[in-house]
Amino acid sequence: MDRQLTLVELQQVSKSYGSMFALNNVNLKLSAGKIIGLLGPNGSGKTTLIKLLNGLLQPNYGQILINGHRPSPETKKIVSYLPDTTYLDESHGSC
Repeated sequence: MDRQLTLVELQQVSKSYGSMFALNNVNLKLSAGKIIGLLGPNGSGKTTLIKLLNGLLQPNYGQILINGHRPSPETKKIVSYLPDTTYLDESHGSC
């Protein structure tokens, strides 16, 4: 039997900002070797999910596993994030 490796797993993940939930009790399994797209309107939790997968945010509840490990510097070899906005202070000039 051919079993697919689960690369990303979310177990009852919730993330809120104040009283507003960006993600509420999300359960998800993504297999390795797939291309996945996140579609939804603004404010539906796409960016929050990506930041949780990269460890840039922590869930209020639940567990996230990437290749069996919680998001950490080690999992950044598997999942990465390139934002469309820079978060670095550009007022100090370049080298």
